[in-house]
Amino acid sequence: METEKKKGFKMPDTYVIVFIMLLIVALLTFIIPAGVYDTVTTESGQTMVDAQSFHAVDQNPTTIKGLLFAFYTGLKNNASMIFFVMLIGGYMEIALATTSIQRGLRIMISRMKDKAFIMIPLVMIFFAILGATGVLINAVVAFIPLGLAIADILKLDRISAMAFLYLGTYAGFNSSFMSASSVQIAQNMAELPLLSGMGFRVVVTCVVVAVTIAYVMRYCLRVNKDSQRSIMPVAEYPFDEDLSAEVTDKFGGKDIIILILVFGGLAFYVYGCIRFKWGYDYMAAIMMVACIAAGFVGGMGPSKVARTFVEGSKKMVYAALLIGLASCISIILTDGQIIHTIIHAITLSLTTLPKALAAVCMFLVNLVFNFFVSSASGQAAIVMPIMVPMADLLEIPRQVAVLAYQYGDGFSNSIIPTSGVLMAALGVAKVPFDKWVKFMWPLFLAWTIIGCIAIAIAVAINLQ
Repeated sequence: METEKKKGFKMPDTYVIVFIMLLIVALLTFIIPAGVYDTVTTESGQTMVDAQSFHAVDQNPTTIKGLLFAFYTGLKNNASMIFFVMLIGGYMEIALATTSIQRGLRIMISRMKDKAFIMIPLVMIFFAILGATGVLINAVVAFIPLGLAIADILKLDRISAMAFLYLGTYAGFNSSFMSASSVQIAQNMAELPLLSGMGFRVVVTCVVVAVTIAYVMRYCLRVNKDSQRSIMPVAEYPFDEDLSAEVTDKFGGKDIIILILVFGGLAFYVYGCIRFKWGYDYMAAIMMVACIAAGFVGGMGPSKVARTFVEGSKKMVYAALLIGLASCISIILTDGQIIHTIIHAITLSLTTLPKALAAVCMFLVNLVFNFFVSSASGQAAIVMPIMVPMADLLEIPRQVAVLAYQYGDGFSNSIIPTSGVLMAALGVAKVPFDKWVKFMWPLFLAWTIIGCIAIAIAVAINLQ
């Protein structure tokens, strides 16, 4: 029986999943009629979609050449993020190679004893704040190795590591009260004051983060108590040997300096991002100086630092390329001119629904549409010019339309295979997509319910 089980269906590699999705989407360009909305330029010089201008155009199905070129185009369009992930992966590998971080974690956990698991909600809250403020979103991929080290020391599994870092960050970002790449873009397109309605958003963010922490903690405690209840038991999916290398309990001055360099560098970037709007280029530069210096302090010579950096970057290649490849789906949909057709078709019936239900359906429509366009700014450019006049027609506050877009764009990014960042993070954590879906589905459903309730309440209180 065991032999037969092993010969049964096995979930294909992540790259295979993405390629299958590409083929399906390419096929859709032959089936779904092509159509577009015209664009208009506002008085402020902003280019927007004219919601009343949808019309059919000549069919433009994907060719073999277009399919093959999409791979290169997707990688090229995401080159900056791909290189950033590889760089940060290399720098973090240097920091972890000193074993100072692992040593500090082991000592902290041993002293905390039964209270050691309080680290998980603290880490999640920290990363949720970084996600909500937009300081750290896509770059969370590069920090997954740190989560794996923590999970290994706490006797957890790979899914736990993925959960309290990735979900911590995205619980904050998905429901963000101020994200420049989602909330502020959408509010600008809806001609609303920037950061208006923040109080309501803060409450929703707190609820989403609290529910996420509770869900992850429940799973982690269950796995720690009985490893057989893990979706990915360590016995079957062991950690890499070098993630939590054997270290002594001695914690000296060099270790303190290394921790100050690494985490002080990250804190310095967070300050600069909030105060001066620094981008990921600053983070790459700061972490390069901090982690290389940490390597030297840890007794690593120049050659070893260089080799360790290259090794860390190599570990990120599988994940980094997925960021570009997953975006190919959006490229094919755009070139095939069926994105506007899809969003037009699924929004036609909303005008006949009651206000609250229509608003909730706007959210659910965006939740589904995010599968095709997982980029926050990309989705805003397509759906907001359509949803704003629709909200006016239904006498729904425009602020609610922004919420519907934001939550629809955000929540599904943690479960759809077209999210490049998710697939990249899973690649670094070495978590199969089907295992992640099994873990994530109940939480995704909880998020969706929270989103529906929040939007219904926003309609009821006429959120402005």
